[in-house]
Amino acid sequence: MTSALRRLSSAALLMTVLAGCSNTGPDTYELGEKHIEVDAGEEFRLSVPVDTAMGEWWYLTSPEPNRDVVRRTDKREEIEADDDAVGSGSGTDLFGFKAVGPGTTEIRLIQCPRGACAGGGDAGGPVTPSPVPSGSPTPQKKYRATIHTYTVTVRKP
Repeated sequence: MTSALRRLSSAALLMTVLAGCSNTGPDTYELGEKHIEVDAGEEFRLSVPVDTAMGEWWYLTSPEPNRDVVRRTDKREEIEADDDAVGSGSGTDLFGFKAVGPGTTEIRLIQCPRGACAGGGDAGGPVTPSPVPSGSPTPQKKYRATIHTYTVTVRKP
């Protein structure tokens, strides 16, 4: 009976330790977090909201971050569709980066509602805001491209 209790308590202790060691992934920074500090070798994400009903998407724009400081690793979209309305939904664009060396650089993301940007985007080439044709009214704020800049400082390991 004593060995059975010992095995049971060892299993419970192991479960407790393993639960505390779960890998939660890289740190994630939201729109309001403009100044980011990470250690060299660390991975991190930028999380920005998406409104698919508005045809709104995010892209990395120029100038691109210094590749000696950070490198982009991926981009993912997490969309939550509304089952009751076709073409509607909201979600998040996640841009992954790896801090590769000490220094400071800027990461610029551009928010592009439908028709507000030109360029290749993630398919190739920088994305820039589209010019408003001469004599046209200025688009409402929600239909204009917006650039968000993050300043990233990478510390030595």
